[in-house]
Amino acid sequence: MPATTECYMRAIEVVIQPPQSHCSVSKVTYQDFVLAAWTIGLALSFVRECRVPPHIASALKSGGHASILTRVGNLDFDVIQAVHDAGDDLIRALVDPATGTLPHLILFPEQIFQLSALLFSTRKGNSPNILTTHLANSANDQYSTNVKTATASVLLSLARRYQTTDCTTLLGLRKTCYFTTDSVVLLLHYIAASLCPNASIYNDIGVMLCGLGPGETVTGPQGQSMSGRDIARLYYERGLQVDPTHPHLLSNLGSLLKDAGHTTHAIGIFHHTLSVHPDLDIALVNMANTLKDTGRCAEAVPYYLRAISVNPNFSDAYCGLSHSMNAVCQWGERDVWMRKAIEVCEKQLSDADTQATGLLRTKSLEEWMALVQLAHGRPLSSVEEKEWIQRFRLFFVDDPSVTSANCNEASFLIRLLEWCLSRMQHAWYIKSYGHTVRADTPQPSLSTTNRLTLPMCSVLSSLGYPKLPFILPFHTFTLPLTPRTIRLIAHRNALNAFYTATTYTNKTAIVYPPPSPPVRGKLNIGYVSSDYNDHPLTHLMKSVFSLHNSQQFNVFLYATSPSDGSLHRQYYERQTTFHFTEVSSWSVSAIVDRIVQDQIHILVNLGGYTKGARNEVFAARPCPVQISLMGFAGTLGAGWCDYLVCDEVACPPDLFATVSAHPAQSASRAEDGSHAGVGVPVNEGCDPSSPATDWIYTERPIYMPHSFFVTDHKQSYRHDEQSLPPNPASSTDLWLAELRRREEARCAIFPDLPKDVVIFANFNQLYKVSLFLAVTHHMTDVDTDVIFCIWLRILYRVPRSILWLLRFPAAGEANLIQTATAWAGPEVASRIRFTDVAVKELHIYRCRVADLVLDTVECSAHTVATDVLWSGTPIIACAWQSHRHKMSSRVAASVAYATGLGKQMVVHGWEEYEDRAVTLANSLRRHDILISPSARLLQKGNSKAGGSSPATTGPSLYGNDGEDLGELMELRKRLFLTRKSMPLFDTARWTRNLEKGYVAAWKRWVEGRQFAYGEDTCIRVQDDEG
Repeated sequence: MPATTECYMRAIEVVIQPPQSHCSVSKVTYQDFVLAAWTIGLALSFVRECRVPPHIASALKSGGHASILTRVGNLDFDVIQAVHDAGDDLIRALVDPATGTLPHLILFPEQIFQLSALLFSTRKGNSPNILTTHLANSANDQYSTNVKTATASVLLSLARRYQTTDCTTLLGLRKTCYFTTDSVVLLLHYIAASLCPNASIYNDIGVMLCGLGPGETVTGPQGQSMSGRDIARLYYERGLQVDPTHPHLLSNLGSLLKDAGHTTHAIGIFHHTLSVHPDLDIALVNMANTLKDTGRCAEAVPYYLRAISVNPNFSDAYCGLSHSMNAVCQWGERDVWMRKAIEVCEKQLSDADTQATGLLRTKSLEEWMALVQLAHGRPLSSVEEKEWIQRFRLFFVDDPSVTSANCNEASFLIRLLEWCLSRMQHAWYIKSYGHTVRADTPQPSLSTTNRLTLPMCSVLSSLGYPKLPFILPFHTFTLPLTPRTIRLIAHRNALNAFYTATTYTNKTAIVYPPPSPPVRGKLNIGYVSSDYNDHPLTHLMKSVFSLHNSQQFNVFLYATSPSDGSLHRQYYERQTTFHFTEVSSWSVSAIVDRIVQDQIHILVNLGGYTKGARNEVFAARPCPVQISLMGFAGTLGAGWCDYLVCDEVACPPDLFATVSAHPAQSASRAEDGSHAGVGVPVNEGCDPSSPATDWIYTERPIYMPHSFFVTDHKQSYRHDEQSLPPNPASSTDLWLAELRRREEARCAIFPDLPKDVVIFANFNQLYKVSLFLAVTHHMTDVDTDVIFCIWLRILYRVPRSILWLLRFPAAGEANLIQTATAWAGPEVASRIRFTDVAVKELHIYRCRVADLVLDTVECSAHTVATDVLWSGTPIIACAWQSHRHKMSSRVAASVAYATGLGKQMVVHGWEEYEDRAVTLANSLRRHDILISPSARLLQKGNSKAGGSSPATTGPSLYGNDGEDLGELMELRKRLFLTRKSMPLFDTARWTRNLEKGYVAAWKRWVEGRQFAYGEDTCIRVQDDEG
């Protein structure tokens, strides 16, 4: 124990000790002081709370030492002495039996002012060692103030030591630790602020309250539920009343407002902060982050650069700066900051391995083994027992070469609890219903039975939030990262989601009752999403929910975002073929309870790690089978996600841990052919923290035929057919009508463009265009795998061509033109054309104007790829070997193959990409017939695309019979004429295939095969419709 820490504790004891008791054997202690403060805080919190924890209510009812709570506030009541006299009896009455700890206290600013007065109520708020005679004397007043200031300083020094040193033994009362580090640090700050309020202490309290889980709430003045972040705002505002220019209070308040969605107010706060403190690095970064997150990336860049100029080691700026530069194609310095961001992220991932070391040792090996046996629901075999003990001993061994830090103890602990939850839920089902996949009659529901609390989860109270890297999972789509790094970033966020979910249940892990067997096999399917609005996910999936077979499936939609008032949202709200519930204002616990009440068999995550997702709902494990679908093109790295709906193009089988990375088996298990695996692997097999780089997916695959990507174009985007003949005599007539319509649209968008010019295009946001560029001065010197360089080379090799891009965002246009000029010269750069982003229907209509769409490689087109193919326009899609571990890179290839014509469009490397594009472009045939465009659908805003007047006559691109037009036009013809029958756009067929996957997943869960390893873990859906 550091001597200085003990000295600080003794100093507090001097302050709280009545002068006559300094020599007493039973003098009060520092621990008495801390527990007395906590007891007072608890009593103060009950003033507003409409609920008292059941265990405390029971203790109060039975009398005894818990009655101290009812005497807090009496002027003649010495709380510290009463706590000292009560000893362990008081602690046993107040400690939460589920966690074994005393919970956090969330106090309002006005409540903490009463702490010191109630701590020393018998001394009129003064500490006992201050002489109480002649207190009106000014000298004594100053002495009292000095003592309070010094005491507050000592308390803050102790708090800092607890935050930076392993002082858990000092936090204990008697021999057992009843406080977590975070809770005692917060409590010491409360007391310090009560004794000597100042702006810095208010700021520190606000920061700590922001770090509490969203499930830790209190009742506000109007009876509303308020989270730690809500209370933090009150402390920030109170601190600014003391010091209106306090830099960190201003910056933190702005950041809190930004996170709450009040971006305009936040930007105003940051402007004010920087006017007072122009070189405050954290304020500069917070301003930049706010601008970036609202799509103003070009404005964000200067703030990031200013922050780095002030503090070159401020790593929080690296990721945001590289992201913002990439979004607007400002590639000059981007690579430097991107590399720095990746280096820092790798270090953050490594540092997180040391979190919570020694935590498993707080329980015995026998206790952990008892938990495992409970989860199994049966005695362990000798082999199982041996392998489990070997894993646990990794965290008990004293050998410095094999430490819990090397094995990532926090990850193991949470994965162990997740493993136990899923197995105990399954055992509960088997005990209640047997291996019943379907029931002929309704079975008794377990939804109202008492939930089970997972034993040993009390260690969560000492864990603290799993540390997150500043590179978000969504950012991995566009960064050149290894499979392990991508997997770890997702995994850290998955651990955080699980821990956050436990904050809604007082840091306990609850086993929720499984649903009863589906009656006559009718499964209840729940879809959770924040995108039931005007959003790309809705554009793709809107019809799926009503296309489910109502005889075999009940469909429930849970909307975690409020309505945007769009027609899309109104569609969901008025449907009667499925159940739609808005839960945007509900707590995670309330949503989970509703899912359990609805008896959901399979819960589908449509958000993943995207904005607005509520992954904590899935982390709570309310449902036996939990599936990731559509919303996030990558692994969730989570024990709470069982399956990923995908296809073999997007996700090759060998990249799934359950297929290729199952743990090494003992000889005895190998002999008996068991594939079930034992428990939770450590640093091997399916452990996301293992050093393996040859796998990425922690889920099991549900392989869809054709493509995992669903579309709704056949139902929702057929407006373009209004300009086609209603009943064409033949496919030739329909094709010729489409050719004329395409010509008209081309003239409207590019009125100055000669008819023989080939239009290459890409309609993605510009952040997808390129990654990791070499600093060069000529196109031939640029790394050949840079996608923008390949586009320029294609333009160079096809002189009569242009590249059509979107101002998405507008700030990227000038930067791309500048780069193109530097790399390929002014002539090639002059052939890059930009237009504004169009509304959805118009965007799909004008996609047909392009001759060939060139896809991006690091993160491919997703929704845009389907828009392009629906219009009949071919796409060069990437399935490069170097990016096979990135699902986000292979979506366009997946949908291209689902047209049945993928072999002509999917390429596997940059040379094939370039040559295929040039070959297809040069295959276009030219004819001399004339057609007269009459439509002016796209005429509005033509000046932005270049040119002065539309060309109403001239040589057409097409022959009068629409035949013999070369490979590219023939490919377009086949895409357009077969779009209504190809698998990619057959939403009903896709839904029927998905249902097969659901049925198989449920059956495997009941049978216990969901928990196995090996090839058998793959669900391969067979399409029997051709």
